[in-house]
Amino acid sequence: MASPKVLFIDGLPGSGKTTTAKDVGHGFPGSRVYLESAPDHPLVVGSPDDMGAAFANIHEIHSVESFATAALDRLDAFLKTAQDGAPYVFEGHPIQSTVRVLLQLDASESAIKEFWFNLQDRLSSVNPRLLYLRESDPRQALLEIIRKRGPAWETYLVEAFNQFPWAKSRGLSGIEGVGELFAQYSAAIDRLVATWRFPFLALPARPASYQERRKTLVRWLVANP
Repeated sequence: MASPKVLFIDGLPGSGKTTTAKDVGHGFPGSRVYLESAPDHPLVVGSPDDMGAAFANIHEIHSVESFATAALDRLDAFLKTAQDGAPYVFEGHPIQSTVRVLLQLDASESAIKEFWFNLQDRLSSVNPRLLYLRESDPRQALLEIIRKRGPAWETYLVEAFNQFPWAKSRGLSGIEGVGELFAQYSAAIDRLVATWRFPFLALPARPASYQERRKTLVRWLVANP
């Protein structure tokens, strides 16, 4: 019997994950698309607020260890109930909604690697595809996101960041601190995706032609059903 078909679409905030996930849903009818902000997202630990999924207070609920366990438990539960042969599209997973949270909880690099390998072990039965929208300059990308989303989102982001254990342990705050987190987070993602065991495609978050990027993605999805 066929296993569920899983596509992960991931990258930094503002890299185009949501738009791409919606495009895939429209281009491949029948796809079950879950955006990171969806209240019924089967894989995300925590509940997004009205402004996004910063999870500023998650350290009051979870330690690094308990969060990693909860994320893997949710994945296990999904895999047990997912419909065979059904196409699932997850935006912001498994990096933005798990690895990023582990990073903000100030998890060590070894703890993040352990989680990443455990997650892939559990996914081996479904051979999931991963689309990674890569930023070439994370700090500049942050400024571009702020320009597009406005001062209210910047305030939301900074207030959340100032509560992160990662920021507090380094004495960082404000938009400069967020920029440092973006840079280190981006570098961590690059290291992790290099060890992804399943079908993988990296595309530029800010391509010269979005139409050509879309065509490349469709060709890859058709070649890796």
